[in-house]
Amino acid sequence: MIKVMNFYFIKKPSLLRDGIQELLKRRFNGSHIICCNQFNHEEINEASIILIDVNEALTKLADLERLHNEGIKIVLWIEELASQEAKPLFKLGLEGYLYYDIDEDTLVQALKFIQEGKRYVSPFLGGMLIDVYRETHVKKPNPPLDLLSRREWEVLQLLVKGYNNVQIADELFLSDKTVKNYVSSILHKLHVPDRTNAVIKALKKQWLYL
Repeated sequence: MIKVMNFYFIKKPSLLRDGIQELLKRRFNGSHIICCNQFNHEEINEASIILIDVNEALTKLADLERLHNEGIKIVLWIEELASQEAKPLFKLGLEGYLYYDIDEDTLVQALKFIQEGKRYVSPFLGGMLIDVYRETHVKKPNPPLDLLSRREWEVLQLLVKGYNNVQIADELFLSDKTVKNYVSSILHKLHVPDRTNAVIKALKKQWLYL
């Protein structure tokens, strides 16, 4: 059963906004959903999750940083974005970065992840976030060695470098099936839905470096 949540969606009126509002009503039955063009600070304080369009977010960086520091979960909704424009928003380290082509089931899963205190990044945006971490994070890895096995850390390091399963298998002299098993185990232990979010988590926590 999906937990009832209060969504606050900041985006100019559009068919897409209407569609997302209907989706949230249908998939998060009983949840309170507010769609608006701008911040209303009283309503925001009652929100479980704030979804905000990237164009609105770019004009509200100070507000977003303050709300984020206060512990309010913020998710960036991205339709069109230049990487240079993205940097200030990615540096905030918000709870979610969603690309507009996300399918319904993945969107629901992502919002549930975020409500549980985890983070979600659409795979399409992973490269942009990795570029930001490359520029802003000190390359002094400090992995919690007891979290993963030695071999799993080796696999994760190669994922961070952008290797696919076949390349990892060749590098570590493993079978494709064994690599798939290691990747699945890593995702389970890190509590992330996919390899993009595993890489982002490892870089954000400075467990590994590029």
